[in-house]
Amino acid sequence: MIDLTLPPINPALGIDLVAGRTLRRRVADVSVVIPAHNEEETIAEVVSESARGLEMLDVPGQVIVSASGCTDRTAAVARLAGAVVVEAGIGKGAAIVAGVKASTGDVICLVDGDLRYYGDPPLVPLLVGPILNGIADATVSDLYWRPLYPQLWLCGFFAPLAGTLFPELLPKVGSTPWTGQRAAVRELWPDTLPGGFTADLALLLHWNNRALRMRPVLADDWMNPQRPKPELMAQEFSLLVEHAVRRGRVEPDEVAHLKGWFESAHRLMAEYEPEKHDPRAFEADVLDRSLAELRDRLRPTRSAGRRPA
Repeated sequence: MIDLTLPPINPALGIDLVAGRTLRRRVADVSVVIPAHNEEETIAEVVSESARGLEMLDVPGQVIVSASGCTDRTAAVARLAGAVVVEAGIGKGAAIVAGVKASTGDVICLVDGDLRYYGDPPLVPLLVGPILNGIADATVSDLYWRPLYPQLWLCGFFAPLAGTLFPELLPKVGSTPWTGQRAAVRELWPDTLPGGFTADLALLLHWNNRALRMRPVLADDWMNPQRPKPELMAQEFSLLVEHAVRRGRVEPDEVAHLKGWFESAHRLMAEYEPEKHDPRAFEADVLDRSLAELRDRLRPTRSAGRRPA
């Protein structure tokens, strides 16, 4: 039975209720940074749509293409489309850091160079608007259309692991936390990032620690090329777990249990067969099984009274 003698909790939680709006609209320049590696087929469209988004916001701004080790005409096409082009090292993290460093905006919006977005308004005002209106410091696009692979990543890997290690993160990032479409005030952008595609997750963890209000923003249909990255999930696992150890969310001796879970979760996701499984039913099943497996793996240490703070 529940102990009814527990002390009462003040429902206001110390918050002073006010009769008027306390948040303030920001007056800010906006920089759109587009990391791109050999994206000559789509870069002009992304630059054009980004510029159109800045016009809709009616704020001073710039569009920067951070050309990451390009061997095609990405840089030339981007310049013709009106973007400022900076050269960056190979890797998405290197491209983001170089683009942010070259930017001058008080708010920086990140848009992938291979993205086709079909909604209106375009992504830039969708992501930046809440920041300018003072209701967010950082935003992450919650995209409508999603192929199965990222959904499996969400249900089988990210939601169980991040939900266990960083439960406060999940409501801040929506259902597509892997997306590269996001925005934040300048002071939230780090000086360094991992060189490769783990940069997107590293940004989420960085903002989770520092942003007062990080919020998902509902977005519309989109498309970009499907480029399997079989090594990426293992890299993201290492990033999440290392961050959790540093933050005291797990003990170092629990890492081996988490590695065992990761291998098991990977096998669960690999069971998917398009001709055999309904995608949505399979996603739901993977989430339940992966979460149950994670709890089983951690139970021996946590039941011994050594739960991390």
